[in-house]
Formats: sequence, structure tokens, C-alpha cells
Amino acid sequence: MKVYTSILIFFISFAGFAQAQDAFDKANSAYADDQFQEAIALYNSILEEGLVSPELYFNLGNAYLKQNDLANAIYHYEKALQYNPSDPDIKENLLIANTQTIDKVEEAPESNIQSALFSITHALTLSHWAWVSISLSVLFAILMVLYFKSSTSKGKRRNFALALVILVLALASLFFGRFQNQLQQDQSYAIIFENQLPVYVEPNPRSDINFELNKGTKVNLGSSFRNYTEIELSDGSKGWVETSAFKKL
Repeated sequence: MKVYTSILIFFISFAGFAQAQDAFDKANSAYADDQFQEAIALYNSILEEGLVSPELYFNLGNAYLKQNDLANAIYHYEKALQYNPSDPDIKENLLIANTQTIDKVEEAPESNIQSALFSITHALTLSHWAWVSISLSVLFAILMVLYFKSSTSKGKRRNFALALVILVLALASLFFGRFQNQLQQDQSYAIIFENQLPVYVEPNPRSDINFELNKGTKVNLGSSFRNYTEIELSDGSKGWVETSAFKKL
């Protein structure tokens, strides 16, 4: 009975992926024919099935950008980057979308070391770093076996030296993966979906207003209180906004 159940699940899953691929192809055709609303509906129907990919988010971002919906375009480009952080096309289109937003927030200055570490850490996704670390660990184990089985001192030295290099690389990949995971846990981002959104000094609509935000601005989320969430911009500006005004990445 378990075998039949597994086979049934497999065919259901296969049928689901086939339908998603068909919807994806139809959405791409609609986009090519400038039917952007239809393309958006089809792309979103795939997301509603729980299927995600950087290509799906990227294409959906493009469709929203064609409709001048900057908030949704930036949101979906950012989602695409989460799955493929090194893709140049996603970065380029996200940059184009950001240049069209009302708010121009400057990045807080950071050291060259911090910038380099961030770039290296986000060169791969978290799962890719894990696979690199596992693969290098297996290679290290193989080299150590060869080291102990080598019958010559030259062979032992060569295998041991290679094993040390691989071990260092494995530890480095593990560090980068853990560092990226820690960043993701410490930082939670969102995209603002309202124009002229007041940012209050306190989580209270009767408090003073620090500044206003507009659609498409990316913010770092902090603590929440009732219907308000504390946000921080990349330049260090802080305040409280209504939780319903943003969409968490």
C-alpha cells in the first residue's frame, strides 16, 4: 500500500510541476505580447501553488515594472536575489527600479573589509554554501585516506598538503554559510507599499512624524508593538510605521 501511495504522490507532484511549467510558458508568451496583467496573474498562480524560483520572481518583477508598479517590482526582484544573489540581470533590473523610486536613501558608509566580506558571503546562497562545505569535507576525507595509504613519503606530503588546503576551504565555506545565516536571522527586510507613509517617533499616530516614505523603499524591520513596527533605513534613520504598510521579504 505504501508503494502505491508513493507512486500516486509522485504522479500528482509530476502533474503539478507540468501544470506549473505550462502556466510559466503561457505567462512568458503573454509578457512577450505585452499582456502584462495576464502574465502577472499566471506568474502569481504558480506562486500560489507553493512553487518558487529566481526566474519566476525575476519575470514577475519585470512584468510589474512594465506596469509601473515599483513596489511589487522591487519586492519580487529582491525575492529573486534571495534565491540567486549573484545574478547580474536581477541586480541590474533592481537597480533600474530603485532609480525610479521617490525616496533616495544613501547607504551608510562601511569599511572595505565589511564590503568584501558581504560580497563573498552573498556570492552563493545558504544551501549552496552548505553543499560546498559538504563536498570539500568529503574530499578532505578521501585525501586523508590516500595519505595513510600512500607508500612513499613524497605521496604522503602531497596528499597531506592538499588535505590541509581543502580543510581550510571547507572551514571557510562553513564560515561564510554560517555568517550569511546569522545575517538573515539578525536582519529582516521589507518593501514599503504606500506613498507618503508617515514614520512616527513612537508607535502611536499621535506622536511626532520623523519623515515620510514612499512605495518601493526597502527597510530593515525591528520590533513590533500593536499595529506598528519599528523600521530602519540603510542610512540609519529610524521610526515606526503601520505594519500593514509594508510587505516582508
